[in-house]
Amino acid sequence: MARILVITPYEPPADGIAKHSSHLVGAWDAAGHDVLVASPGRQAGLEGCEIIGARSRVARILRKMPRPRTWHDLNGFAPDMVFVQFAVAAMSVNLWSVLNLCKRFSKAQVTVVVGFHEAAREYNLLGFATRLAYRSIARSTDIPIAFSSEGRRALIEHGLFSEVLEVPHGTTGLANVTAEDIERVTRLYSLRQPLVLTMGFTSADKGTDVLLCAASDIAAGPRTEIQFLIAGSPRERRGVFRLMGYRDVRFQQQLEREAKKIVSVEVVFTGFVANEDVAPLLFVADLVAMPYRRITQSGIANLALSSKAVIVSSDLPGLRSDLGDAARYVEAGNPRALAKQIVELLADDASSIRRHLRELSGERAVASTYAKVAQMIVSSGLAKDRPELDNEV
Repeated sequence: MARILVITPYEPPADGIAKHSSHLVGAWDAAGHDVLVASPGRQAGLEGCEIIGARSRVARILRKMPRPRTWHDLNGFAPDMVFVQFAVAAMSVNLWSVLNLCKRFSKAQVTVVVGFHEAAREYNLLGFATRLAYRSIARSTDIPIAFSSEGRRALIEHGLFSEVLEVPHGTTGLANVTAEDIERVTRLYSLRQPLVLTMGFTSADKGTDVLLCAASDIAAGPRTEIQFLIAGSPRERRGVFRLMGYRDVRFQQQLEREAKKIVSVEVVFTGFVANEDVAPLLFVADLVAMPYRRITQSGIANLALSSKAVIVSSDLPGLRSDLGDAARYVEAGNPRALAKQIVELLADDASSIRRHLRELSGERAVASTYAKVAQMIVSSGLAKDRPELDNEV
């Protein structure tokens, strides 16, 4: 069994990387590993540590450079490996604290494994600043991990690494959706069939405006009974990344204005969706649309697989890595192609195709569980011998 220090955003608040981390920590804990989670946050020191499981603890690292106490508490855990969930926007104001901790553990000759979530999108996001952050974390990284072929390609093409380990993003297996769950979300969200659902934090990269254009095209045809449900809200951001948050809010407002112009089909905005409603919504939808413009990998895609959803997706490498043959693909940014695929999949004579796609979704969900991904990560981190930790660093 291993001692694993995890440096990551952690639940709460609602965040894709935080949720991903909680699943991995749960898998390591269930496997008997000793896990300490250091979560960037506003709390100073390690006061109020929360026990996650018999072998897992959550701490907080400082917003600024870590005090000696914080370093010695984390260092005193004597980890066999440090696993870092890295994205500049997710670390936000805690970025340099995280980089400093990784540098110190690297000097202490502890293997540092870094999961890169947004390399394709973030590397040049803020010019020199984000490039510097990625180069800094790369210098402290022993084993870089990408969660899609697109992420792996970006890390190599940016010259950060010559080799990158690619692992699946991970799923919770098959979701247990009950009849009561279906009845609850149907009533709560006023659902009717046929239902086309798109879900996730608001972002122009996710192409929800493309879906609205497709809905407008469909409204001009014979299939006007379709209901479009847009589930999600802008992500809460901190520090300089509030500027990105403002952009997301403006994009949400633009979507709502455009939706009002579509009168022949129903377009509904739900706002943020509670965790217990996510799987039932994905399951009950006749079709889940993922019209992304660009993406490295998608947590929503894996949630959709777990819910055995019927998926139509933009043809992007970051989505194909997760979805494989369990989705129908259209050209990114092409609303007419998306509208055509939606109408075809919702046709009465396509019921057998939808059943087959649901079966394929379930098969991929079972094949790429968080337990399997967690084992791949820890195996890579323990693959080589390392000297004893120097507690005086």
